[in-house]
Amino acid sequence: MSDERDPGPGDADELLAATVLEVAGRELTARDLVAAGVVSGGWPVFEDRLAEGLGLVAAQRPADTEIDDEIRAFRLKRGLLSAEDMRGWLATRRLNLSLVKAAAARALARRRGGTPHPVTADQVAAALSPEAIYTGTMQELGWWLADRVLAAAATAQSIVPIALEDVRIQRLVFAEACTVAGAASRESGLERGRRLAWIAALDDAHGVWEASVTEDLAVGRVVHEHELDWCRLEVDELRLTSPGAAAEAARQLADGEHTDHVAAAAGVAVTPHRLVLADAPSQLAGRLAGAVVGDVAGPWGDGSEHVVVRVRERVPPRLSDQQLLERAREELLVEGASRLRAGKVRWHERA
Repeated sequence: MSDERDPGPGDADELLAATVLEVAGRELTARDLVAAGVVSGGWPVFEDRLAEGLGLVAAQRPADTEIDDEIRAFRLKRGLLSAEDMRGWLATRRLNLSLVKAAAARALARRRGGTPHPVTADQVAAALSPEAIYTGTMQELGWWLADRVLAAAATAQSIVPIALEDVRIQRLVFAEACTVAGAASRESGLERGRRLAWIAALDDAHGVWEASVTEDLAVGRVVHEHELDWCRLEVDELRLTSPGAAAEAARQLADGEHTDHVAAAAGVAVTPHRLVLADAPSQLAGRLAGAVVGDVAGPWGDGSEHVVVRVRERVPPRLSDQQLLERAREELLVEGASRLRAGKVRWHERA
């Protein structure tokens, strides 16, 4: 909001009417994005988390110092480094600092957990706009829907909305009407149905584009490109209390001493780990990049402990590894979406 009041329930409908982005020249409103969130399942989850945050803050509000730290982290993430940057960001979104602080308090409260107090639908409606902006939910849903609009065009699919009589669409209309944002909308059931039928058809068609981007040859190429950092490693880890003991353990391991014997002599346990090199902590990944079976890495400091590891097994990525194949497909989809979006999406200053 541009003033210092908290928004009332009517502001939820104002949020829905606002144009959030344009995709290949087509304007999409927040109402479209809420419907997209109903089709994807993301919007009801968002509202549930908002209600939880409201209830948790009501039960125990985080300290002002914690909220200030949360706001600083938010500003840094958004690149709002100066007071003028922050004022401009707030003004274009019709927010004020108190609303953003309230959203930050809810985020903190959710991380902390606890037993929330009951909240009303009006309380949720009043917080929808700042919460959707603060959490990035509007942007997430905007990209979700934009990708489906663009993918349909890229694969030359003519989108025919699902029949309004279809049970799936009837269920979606009911599901949207049961949300706080849906209840705030003044649209008729027919209008809701037409929008949801179009978005559901777009979502169905998106599978055609996904299949075209993640063909077997492309997946195999990605796995091959990651033959080093997608290796699966099995390592034995020793954590020692002094740098001298860690250095001695590393020397003994390098000389071929059995890991169990070295650990027993040092009075520590052996902790086995299985990991993909790309997902290993940076200190470990750098030391294991070229390691083979039997190689020793370390020691290095980790808080008050000193870590040494020995490689027990190293398995290169294989096309039979379903987890890595899925990872390759996800990488291809991200790359494909980036190409789809290039120059075709324009955001308004409301998300």
